[in-house]
Amino acid sequence: MATNREMLSRRDFLRGAALVVGVMPIVAACAAPAAPSAPAAGAEPAPAAAAAPAAAVQEIRLAAWADTTDRTVYENIVDYFAKTHTGMIATIEQYPGGHYDKIQANFAGGTSADVIYFQGWSWQPFADKDQLLALDDFVARDNYEFAWPDTPNYIDNTQWYGQRYMTVADTGSVVMLYNKDLFDKAEIAYPTAGWTYADFQYAVENISGEEGGVKTYGYAQAGGWNGTYLRSLHWMRMNGGLEWDTIVEPKESKWMQEEILAGLQYTVVDTIANGWCPSPATMQGGGVSVATGRVAMVMEGPWYLSQLYGPDAAIEGGVRFDAVEPPVGSTGQDETIAEVHGYVIAKSTKVADAAWELQKDIMSEEGQKRIAEGGRMCSTPEFIESLWAPIAQKTFNFENAKAYADSMRTGRNPIISGAGANYDAVAGPSTPLQVAWDAMLNGVSAKEAIGEAQPLLQKILDDYWAKKG
Repeated sequence: MATNREMLSRRDFLRGAALVVGVMPIVAACAAPAAPSAPAAGAEPAPAAAAAPAAAVQEIRLAAWADTTDRTVYENIVDYFAKTHTGMIATIEQYPGGHYDKIQANFAGGTSADVIYFQGWSWQPFADKDQLLALDDFVARDNYEFAWPDTPNYIDNTQWYGQRYMTVADTGSVVMLYNKDLFDKAEIAYPTAGWTYADFQYAVENISGEEGGVKTYGYAQAGGWNGTYLRSLHWMRMNGGLEWDTIVEPKESKWMQEEILAGLQYTVVDTIANGWCPSPATMQGGGVSVATGRVAMVMEGPWYLSQLYGPDAAIEGGVRFDAVEPPVGSTGQDETIAEVHGYVIAKSTKVADAAWELQKDIMSEEGQKRIAEGGRMCSTPEFIESLWAPIAQKTFNFENAKAYADSMRTGRNPIISGAGANYDAVAGPSTPLQVAWDAMLNGVSAKEAIGEAQPLLQKILDDYWAKKG
């Protein structure tokens, strides 16, 4: 599966050694015992009382994502965990330079952490290899089903062959972000929930223009690999199309459906050809984006907010912007990507019960407060609305953070497969979808470009199932 965290954005891996942060247990102070009285003359001294054996401390190794934001978040979480769980402590490990490479090496060497962070589409091969502990018995014992939203996307990302393996720690959905100033200048009303594809097209075409030698654009695709397949899910699926026969372990590539081709033709090919969207060459070097005031709309996730407002904004003072779900098609709902990330327990762990207690803490309201305060989007739509949205709206000066929660309710994943699958074989560099997207970005029709990719995509699926048996 993809190892990029713009399905990922924040997921480019830095090379380096593992960072381990130890959290010391907190020990309650005890009153000093009274001094013993001296024995009577001639009396045999009483035998010394045997010291009570010290209670064993269970140490849980937690492998978190390798960036400073996650380190801060989980330092706070494990500190709280130590205070509320006597005899349990957690240490944080981070693997800069190759999170999944290190996880795989640890499993191979018998040194796996107990609790391990995964993106929801990336842990399934480890379950196939029987390296992960199914959580169903813990969930049933503690009546903890409520922690997982009962929606297709959350099920796809956390269960495998009917068993639950991953908890939910944080999420990331892609919504439409728009520049208010450009809408005002064109005298076009801001988009609102339920706006249509025709509304989107009208804004794209009528906001685009040039004044004083400065060109503005109605819409911009994100650059690079993440600007291809992932950011296009909504345009492909909003009228009922699905590019595979199923999202989880597909057997059939179905990219040539009319709904899919039409969505790609307009948003990828026609917008560039007509000057409504900057080309890849125009975007090189930056300077042309919603964040710089040159573009009216872009599909992006919560990781993009800091570029729009605050100390890291692309331009001084930031821009006036807001968020909205993408325009609806015939399905009537947001069909964009909705990432789910969380933790699994290694089957080799010696502290399974303690590891489960730590996972529950991360999923709890107290743990999710720390997730939100640390800058990550919370686990469920409800926690996104109640905990993350007020912080995000204040921090980045916009109003509709609820759009992210609603997107998590209906959004889905691109494709999920098990051992032997390599998502980069589908959309990585020089692979079928990347070649198709490069062709479309250079003016080749969606029908022609996707038509070239279709048999190659089918072969990738056929090869997967041939190996799986």
